Amino acid sequence: FKTGQLRKIPGSEQFNKLFDRMIALLAILTHICPTAILDDSIASIVRDKHANNLSKIESGEEGYEDLFVFACPKFVNAAVPDYAQALKPGAEMMPYGQDAYKLQVHHFMNEMTAHQTLRKMRSYMSLYTSIGVEKLASFNDMKVEEFEPWLTCFKHKVRQLERGEGGDKMGTAMDIHYYVGENLVHVDEAEKVRRFETFFMKQIANNDDILRQVERLRMDV
Repeated sequence: FKTGQLRKIPGSEQFNKLFDRMIALLAILTHICPTAILDDSIASIVRDKHANNLSKIESGEEGYEDLFVFACPKFVNAAVPDYAQALKPGAEMMPYGQDAYKLQVHHFMNEMTAHQTLRKMRSYMSLYTSIGVEKLASFNDMKVEEFEPWLTCFKHKVRQLERGEGGDKMGTAMDIHYYVGENLVHVDEAEKVRRFETFFMKQIANNDDILRQVERLRMDV
């Protein structure tokens, strides 16, 4: 891909479009789920391509919709339009083909609105090991009665199905753990798994580059 060899392959233009869409979807995923799940090289591509949109989201502006509209599949309605109604004289012009698409975008934006509140909650909880529910609710500009359901909602939103050696099980994508007891939110950082394979792979690649350069050198004795 980097050397341009892919451009010679038939269908490479379609691959490039799919690649750009995949990067846009990854930008959304990594923003709403801050756990480090990407390789450094992929993460840098995401930042380079969509830094402006992500900065708009951080500043409170709308940026999710632009990314989703660019990357989402073109949803279609499986139902047959009522052509008899549409062909009547004076009938209102209805973009029947856009109904499913607009509905999906609407549902997606509703979900992202909820995640904005959850991201704000997480940013405050990551600063404390324990904090009162009332104080945390005031940080999020809510009453205690309104805020308490969000604590449960956060855990529900980040649940995911994880596949392991023992089979599938329900896990979480959260990078912090918390529980509520006696009107206090107790927070504990998730255990970080130290991974070294990326470092070794980078060093092996660098070593290969050095060996190729040495082999190209002409040494006269």
